[in-house]
Amino acid sequence: MVSFEETNPADSAQNRASYYTMSCKKTSIAMLTAADASRFGESINIVFQWKRSLYKMIWRHSLIFLTVYFSLTALYNFGLGKKNREHFEALTAYFARYTRSFNWMIMLGFFTNTALHRLFNTQMTTPGTAKITTVFIMSLKQNLPEGPVIVDQYARWVVLAWILTFRIVCKPLREKFPNLTSIQSSGILLEEEKRMLQRGGYPTPRPLIVIEWMLLLLKECAKEDRYINKSSHNKNVEAVMTFKKGCSNIVKFSSQNIPYAVIQAVIVVVYCFGMVTAMARNLPRFENEIVRHVIAYFPVMPYLQFFVFIAWLSVGRAAVNPFGNDDTDIDVRKLCETHIQDLAWLTELYSKTLDDVFYNLPQKQFKTENEEERRSTFSETAC
Repeated sequence: MVSFEETNPADSAQNRASYYTMSCKKTSIAMLTAADASRFGESINIVFQWKRSLYKMIWRHSLIFLTVYFSLTALYNFGLGKKNREHFEALTAYFARYTRSFNWMIMLGFFTNTALHRLFNTQMTTPGTAKITTVFIMSLKQNLPEGPVIVDQYARWVVLAWILTFRIVCKPLREKFPNLTSIQSSGILLEEEKRMLQRGGYPTPRPLIVIEWMLLLLKECAKEDRYINKSSHNKNVEAVMTFKKGCSNIVKFSSQNIPYAVIQAVIVVVYCFGMVTAMARNLPRFENEIVRHVIAYFPVMPYLQFFVFIAWLSVGRAAVNPFGNDDTDIDVRKLCETHIQDLAWLTELYSKTLDDVFYNLPQKQFKTENEEERRSTFSETAC
């Protein structure tokens, strides 16, 4: 990754333009998808989607279930004698009885509901970097000699705290940034800051240490009278504490996960239900050979029951760790790249004005008319 200190301004502007173009395209695609979802037949298209789909998550389980089912069918038809077939039929009837007597959905529903509720809460409280950085930039006085340096320092610390937070819970991000040196090579961390983070004896996690630096910087800005007004300091402190709460929730996510005993219990229940369903046939109730062959070779209803259970189990297990490598997980590495790109253009807001973007602003004509009116008034008064 290219360091921000070595980036050419022209290349940076071009990269930002490409980034915005790509973002606009993605937004257009998302809006188009949302609009098409209301059209007739679009729901059917979603059902047959493979990428990031439920079928991609459970196809191996389905293959194992069908293999076991047809193996038992082959054993019954070709491997057992008449007496042993009667024993097999009695055993299958016994299993068929208990597939209806147990309420298997109680534990599975509790687990899935807990995992999804926890996932939604995590997504709602996931901290961002754009708001807290923008609030700080817009609250500083313009044309401060040290302004660009302070803005760059504060924005880097925001992104640094975000990266250090998600490295705790996200394995792909730990692979991208295995240590502080890799973060330093990306331009987010300076050598002196790395040495401070590597010191032992800190009772708080590293992300909270960086947030402490941000609070001290806000305190210094208030002391040096760098804010536009006095209320700006309180607004920035509130934004930092909101950001800190989001980081703490992510750290808490890793330390207070769903107990493995609950996950193990649900997995055992679903797999046991799958074995029972594969065995349950209730063949003694049907003497017609055609019906018996349909039951033996077309396990529609047994597979539908297993499909529902394994589907909900897979959804719950995916929700337990939304920061992994699965297709359905949150792409934290992409989020990190987005925050780093935001850092590049947000820091330019401090020294940029609207005149740098638009050369012929409509409001300039009012400014010109007011200046001409003041000049004419001054000339009349002088006369």
